[in-house]
Amino acid sequence: MKRAPGTASKQAQQGAATLVVVMVLFLVMALLAAYANRSLMFEQRIAGSYYRASLAQEMAEGGLEWTVAMLNGAGIDADCKPMDSGGTRFADKYLAVSPVDRGTRSRSTPATTVAADCVRTGTDLVCRCPDANNRTAQPTTTVAGNLVPSLGVALGTTPTLHYGNFQATSQGCTDSSVDNCSAGYSPTEVRSQGAIAMAAYKAAFALIAAVPSSPVSPLTVKGHLTTAGSGGLGLHNADPASSGLLVVSGEAEPALVDARMDSMPGTPPSQARIFDDEALRDMSADRFFRTYMGMAASRYRNHPSLREVSCTAGDCGPDLQAAYDKGQRILWVEGGMTIASNVVIGTVDDPPLIIVNGDVVLDGPMQINGMLVALGDLGWTNTGGLTSLITGMLLVQGDMAATGDMDIHYRQSIANQLRNRQGSYARVPGGWKDE
Repeated sequence: MKRAPGTASKQAQQGAATLVVVMVLFLVMALLAAYANRSLMFEQRIAGSYYRASLAQEMAEGGLEWTVAMLNGAGIDADCKPMDSGGTRFADKYLAVSPVDRGTRSRSTPATTVAADCVRTGTDLVCRCPDANNRTAQPTTTVAGNLVPSLGVALGTTPTLHYGNFQATSQGCTDSSVDNCSAGYSPTEVRSQGAIAMAAYKAAFALIAAVPSSPVSPLTVKGHLTTAGSGGLGLHNADPASSGLLVVSGEAEPALVDARMDSMPGTPPSQARIFDDEALRDMSADRFFRTYMGMAASRYRNHPSLREVSCTAGDCGPDLQAAYDKGQRILWVEGGMTIASNVVIGTVDDPPLIIVNGDVVLDGPMQINGMLVALGDLGWTNTGGLTSLITGMLLVQGDMAATGDMDIHYRQSIANQLRNRQGSYARVPGGWKDE
């Protein structure tokens, strides 16, 4: 059967048209797939950016919390790790605090310079705490298949001198070197090209003084003071700000040797002693402690910088000395304390505060440069002829019995140190902002 003329040509044209339509449909489907894939990639990039931004923010916030912990810690080395001796406290490394008026400045130049940094490798935080102005750029750390975030902290970042407070800046970075995020090292476009996120948080910190209202005499005894033996109790205070006061007690005056009393020039020793102080005698134990320490003893134990010392072998002298060598400056001894060894605890320029929640026995030669607080009775005996000395202040909540030869020298500089330089640091509510 013969086909009509032109039929084959029409079929060929119809096939070509179908092919064109199919190719157009394929092209449209390919464009739709490409567009959908582009949107998916865009969303993945947004999710990745959010993740990196959140990670940088968490590192920055963690840096502020890490700063609080380090400020209230003991002596550390260049790797921010505690040392048994020879370390420097974090606050002393990076802050210059005046013991006279609590004026606080950064030791870094300029103050905005990152002083210490950390990098998180897995679950570990590896930190560096070099001396001020000796920090080098943070090296790069790689962990296969993982982001390695870092942080850097600058202390005292405002140029204005502050009294008892300062501002710290924490930078969080998704790169393993915070210097690649810092504005001083890497401009914004470089961070963008490297897909690096950065967050900076600032917070104000303030000092909670170890002794807000220190005694103005070398010896304060709420209960009875008794003396016995040769030599006698020596009290010395030539500080005009305290009027040369030697002793304050809530009970009757014991037998004291005037030759062992030194007050301001021209002041008779009898005029520098206060006994039968009714206000002191009638104070409750809680109020007595709060008068000088600013809070109840139960709350004071929560001081972030306070460390409890466990005494061994019946003699707490070596344990206190070891705690001081570690950089601990607020020491708490629970349940009584005896010092029966010839130790030297503390220095005049860096004194400790020692609080004993119980009775205290000082037996023989020893030296304490700081403030000793006994929340029970205190017995002090020294009959061997060697030096038994407290340079600073002695505060006794119960009774005190002194037998033999011992001395207490009042130093206003120690009171200033305990009021303006020693203590704990805390973040100031409302003193936080991000950048």
